[in-house]
Amino acid sequence: MKIKQYSSGLRVVVNTKKDLDIVSFKAFINCGAKDEQPNEYGIAHILEHMFFKSTPNYSYQELDSIFDELGVRKNAYTSVTRTCYYFTCLNSVLNKITPVFADMFFNIDFNKNELDNEKFVILEELKMGNDNPETKCVNEAYSNLFKATNFEHMVIGNAKTIKATTTENLKNFKQKHYLPQNIVISVSGNITFAQVEKLLKKYFAPLFDGEYKQQYALEPYKELSPKQKYVANIKQNDQSVVYILTDLGKTTEQQRYSYDIFFAILGYGTSSKLFSSIRSEKGLVYYISASATLVANNSLGEIMFATSNDKVGAVLEEVVEIIKDCKNGNITEKDLSKAKNKFIASVIYENETNSAISGKNGTSLLLENKIDDDKKIVEYYNSVTLEDVLNCAKMFTNFKNYVVSSVGNCNKNDLKKYKL
Repeated sequence: MKIKQYSSGLRVVVNTKKDLDIVSFKAFINCGAKDEQPNEYGIAHILEHMFFKSTPNYSYQELDSIFDELGVRKNAYTSVTRTCYYFTCLNSVLNKITPVFADMFFNIDFNKNELDNEKFVILEELKMGNDNPETKCVNEAYSNLFKATNFEHMVIGNAKTIKATTTENLKNFKQKHYLPQNIVISVSGNITFAQVEKLLKKYFAPLFDGEYKQQYALEPYKELSPKQKYVANIKQNDQSVVYILTDLGKTTEQQRYSYDIFFAILGYGTSSKLFSSIRSEKGLVYYISASATLVANNSLGEIMFATSNDKVGAVLEEVVEIIKDCKNGNITEKDLSKAKNKFIASVIYENETNSAISGKNGTSLLLENKIDDDKKIVEYYNSVTLEDVLNCAKMFTNFKNYVVSSVGNCNKNDLKKYKL
């Protein structure tokens, strides 16, 4: 793997993997929902959709046809922190598809009729998300936990701001944020760094222009107002989905690995404490899971399950008892070993595909300005001790900044049975 930062601020990482003649090419932009003003909510996501529309050189129908004819897979996504455009292709067509992808990257036509059509598509996507209990549940939890920060609103925006977005808004937003210092190109496959650099300098030349001398700044940790909030979205469903989101406070890198292990013991896999007790032994849920996650520099703990409306309170009582058992020392060396092995295996599994590798490398370089190799990550996980995990369990029960969100027809008072 080779990483290089150019004078313009552009960063490029290439992982050479010679087992198959396949290349995964991903362009990451340090621009997402966090960069939007209230009157712009959803604009980063709309811009991502317009990437696949016409350019002065191709209609969107011609673009779709070119990718299909060459057997190239393309897609994109927008999150709170970033936008990513990507394709995977055979080595034999890389020189044909790269100039087309570059044309899309630099020369979006911003045709008004195409924008109007795409806004209708996005409004349908918004409705689909609101109708999906899991999506709605998660969005409500994040919105409440991150109240009064630039992480509060949904990536997709809202109907009012989506409808109000103009082609001029999109041009200005792209011009402001799609700058070389905000971009990481991550490539993995049967290709060398020199070959990638040659392609980029030929087709992505504007990204090499200019001088960027500022210090690269990580997204800062967000101090969140303490709250215990219970949010019930009533829908006449047979089940309720419940999602618990907890602010874990400001954490060090090593603490994050410890929290990964703790939440894996709690709810990652069928032998985890939550699953084996609440699902396998008591049959109260179909699924239940727990994990630690990182949004920019904020560490979060999450627990999710779905159950019949009248069982929500009983499940939450069980969750609380299991967490308290962990706090009281009911975690063994065997639990620790299983959790470590799960994560170490997942680190290795990420190397199965070029797409996973380019995604992992690009995300790390964009958000942390570094890439830890697999060996170092495995060392981090192996260094976590039973004492570390028990400390995480004790600390978790002391955190009072959390949101319990539900979508379904459960009693809101049942949600309050989650209290540590």
